[in-house]
Amino acid sequence: MTEGEIISLAASGIVAGLCPTTEASLGDGIFPLVKFFNAGGTFGIGSDSHISVSVMEELRWLEYVQRLMHRERTLIKQPDNPSVGASLFEQSVSGGARALGRRIGRIEIGHRADFLVLDTNLPFMAEKVRDHVLDAAIFASNENPVKDVMVGGRWVVRNRHHKREEHILERYRKVIKKLQ
Repeated sequence: MTEGEIISLAASGIVAGLCPTTEASLGDGIFPLVKFFNAGGTFGIGSDSHISVSVMEELRWLEYVQRLMHRERTLIKQPDNPSVGASLFEQSVSGGARALGRRIGRIEIGHRADFLVLDTNLPFMAEKVRDHVLDAAIFASNENPVKDVMVGGRWVVRNRHHKREEHILERYRKVIKKLQ
C-alpha cells in the first residue's frame, strides 16, 4: 500500500481485521500497522485458521513484526497509556466490537458481559499490577494465561476447560478420522 492508500484506508472508518500468525504462515506480507494506527486507523485481531487461536500470541506477533520492520520497540501505544500490551488489547477489542456491531469491551450498562480472567498465579504474572498484567500476558510467556472466559454473562471456560470440551473433541476426532 502507498502512504496515501494507508491514510485513506484509516480515514475511511473501516476496521482492519488482522490475523498475524495466518498472514505469516501464508506469506501474505506485513500490514503497515504503525502508519495505519498513527493515521487514526482501527484494527481488530483474529484468527482464521488452525495456525493459532491465541489472542495473546496474535497480539505478540502483531507488535513484534512491526518492531522487526521498523527496528524500534513499543510502536503501538497511546500517549495516555504507556503500556503497549494494554494499548494493543484495548485497540483490538474496540475494533473487534465495532466490526461486529456489538456493544462489548466495556463494563457498562447496555454492554454484553464478556470477560477474560487471567491466571495471575502463573510465574510470569507474579506481582504484576494494572496494565503490566497485559504486558506480561502478551509478551512474557508462551503459556496461555487465560483461565476463565465469560460470554454473554455465561461462563464457557472455567479453569482452562471449555464446558463442552469433551464433546467437541470427540466430534473433532470423528471428522478427522473420516478425512483420513
